[in-house]
Amino acid sequence: MTLHAVRTPEPAGIIPEVVATPAPDPLLDALRVHFGHSDFRQGQREVVEAIIDGHDAVVVMPTGGGKSLCYQLPAVLSGGTTLVISPLIALMKDQIDALRGRGIAAAALHSHLDFAEQHAVQRAYAMGELRLLYVAPERLVRADFRTLLSQTPPSRIVVDEAHCISEWGHDFRRDYLRIGEVSQELAPMQVVACTATATPEVRADIAARLHLRDPRVVVHGFARPNLHFSVERLRSDAEKWARLDEVLDPGDGHAIVYAGTRARARDLAERLSARFATMVYHGDMPPDARTRAQERFVAGDVRVAVTTSAFGMGVDVPTVRQVLHVALPSSLEEYYQQAGRAGRDGDPAQCILLHAPADRRLQEFFIDAAHPNPSTLENVRRSLRDMGGDPGAWSLVTTRTEPVRSLTDAAGDAAREILREHGIVDGARGVLEGPSLPLIDHSRITAHRRAAYRRFEALTLYLSRPVCRHRQIMEYFGESGAPESCGGACDVCSRPPAVERRLENEIVRHALGLVAHLNGRVGLGKLAGILVGSRSRQVLAVPGVTQLPEYGMFQGWREADVQELLHRLLECGMLRQTSPPYPAIALTVDGVAVLRGDRTVDVDDPRRPELPRTPGERPAAALATPEENARFEKLREWRTARSRERAVPAYVVLPDRTLVEIAARMPRSDAELLSIPGVGPAKLALYGEQLLQLLDGMRGAEPVAT
Repeated sequence: MTLHAVRTPEPAGIIPEVVATPAPDPLLDALRVHFGHSDFRQGQREVVEAIIDGHDAVVVMPTGGGKSLCYQLPAVLSGGTTLVISPLIALMKDQIDALRGRGIAAAALHSHLDFAEQHAVQRAYAMGELRLLYVAPERLVRADFRTLLSQTPPSRIVVDEAHCISEWGHDFRRDYLRIGEVSQELAPMQVVACTATATPEVRADIAARLHLRDPRVVVHGFARPNLHFSVERLRSDAEKWARLDEVLDPGDGHAIVYAGTRARARDLAERLSARFATMVYHGDMPPDARTRAQERFVAGDVRVAVTTSAFGMGVDVPTVRQVLHVALPSSLEEYYQQAGRAGRDGDPAQCILLHAPADRRLQEFFIDAAHPNPSTLENVRRSLRDMGGDPGAWSLVTTRTEPVRSLTDAAGDAAREILREHGIVDGARGVLEGPSLPLIDHSRITAHRRAAYRRFEALTLYLSRPVCRHRQIMEYFGESGAPESCGGACDVCSRPPAVERRLENEIVRHALGLVAHLNGRVGLGKLAGILVGSRSRQVLAVPGVTQLPEYGMFQGWREADVQELLHRLLECGMLRQTSPPYPAIALTVDGVAVLRGDRTVDVDDPRRPELPRTPGERPAAALATPEENARFEKLREWRTARSRERAVPAYVVLPDRTLVEIAARMPRSDAELLSIPGVGPAKLALYGEQLLQLLDGMRGAEPVAT
């Protein structure tokens, strides 16, 4: 007999488990298929959906935030060709290479293509074979290209680096103004403006100049927790270069050092090339040399790029581990655009800004040079007239009138550009003369100068405020949701509470009181001398100086420390400096409020704590034996030689307390040297080998104990 299992019927009412399948997501599927990404970054989907739905848009995302994908994915999914206006050929090339590598039809029209190549691209566009066509804004002036667009309109226009269209932004380019004209000729035309840096004021200007219709405004991505922001104020260029030597470390990636001027970039590149494979990059290099330099950096042949502000746009290197500034940028927009090139792979990276008092004066000089006064413009016009026309650069003008004989190249070229914009200097007609000269709107130049100073003051406020760096950046660019603290991703939030000594506001008011008495009549150096009670001829020449209540109020301070305090009050907006050639110090509205006691200000005490020490006295850590004393003296001799070589103070090389520890411990290896307070990885890289050799020599010269 065969037994069969009896199947028990399922109890009534129990429903078999159903496995839920996710709802279809065509956009996410397209992202994976065409770009290989598993998900959108924050803000991207919102922009993609707005563009696909036909809305105009203003997209503000920082460098590395994924702006390009926001218009590339809609270009793939919708019909027609998306016209992308981009300022740099290198930027076009990188994006087109990446798109073609993904099987997306893309091309560019630019001056580096020969006639046959340009004709082929134009034909492909006219035949509807391209999803994206990249052009420079300069091409929009060409009648043949405008005819091509009118015959075959694009599906939409994307404006990359859109902040360049705003004369209130940090990088205004007149060629961008033509974009609005073209979009109007093709109206109705969807226009998408993309930029990494645009304040609310600039965003509004972009929308107006591009004639955007009820645009969707998306601001995302300024919170980048993988970037550590820090600011260090040094007292001199010598200290700044010494600090750069200590902190520069590209690791297994790259570093970018922004130097401010071409001469400084060349000097620093030569200095740093002894330690790293280093290149220099600036706008005066020939185009082919700049291209080769960028290619070497991208390929990893060089690890450190020392550059002016000309470097960075169009260079997509995800492994930049450090961006260091050793000169002040012109604005917070420019700083964040440059600093944002760090850590694009999402790994930790450092953004370090080192500055000294002279950096502020340099940036103020640049602002004034870019916005010449009426007298300078007229004398440049006369110089060009006497030259017989504009030779193309102020450096080539040999017939300069006396008032502008020593005018810098930057200032002269800025004046030339304004004269050209107003039709006073014309390539065909030479230099106009007589009563029919076109009028220059000097009030507008003045307004632009004031706007440039406002942007620069916003940067200096970022440097001096004891507020989270990430929060300041998010608030400046108008991104919501900024936390009180980044939790340690900047120097402000990672600083121990007692690391800085705050100065009492009563002391600050004494300094401000002197400025109020002499408001706008003396410079910073004399103010410091008066406060310490100096009897120098320059100080005593100030009428009634010894009768001022603040004279000698800072007796016991070093004059250099008082100067440092005044510099800090300048940076935090309590004081302002009048224009050259005789800059004086005056109170601001905020300074008056602090002086009256209506508000307070946080200022770090500039005095460096020093233990009182009689001549010849050793540091606190006692040297126990005559042998240790002798070693200490030899180490001091070695330090003196190094400080002279590098033109830095001796304590910047190594402080006395570190030399005492070295003399006592006599380390034999890198590891032992690193265990000594004051010797970090940077100091070890700079001096480790020399120190160990010096100590070996000392051991060999000392008598053997019996």
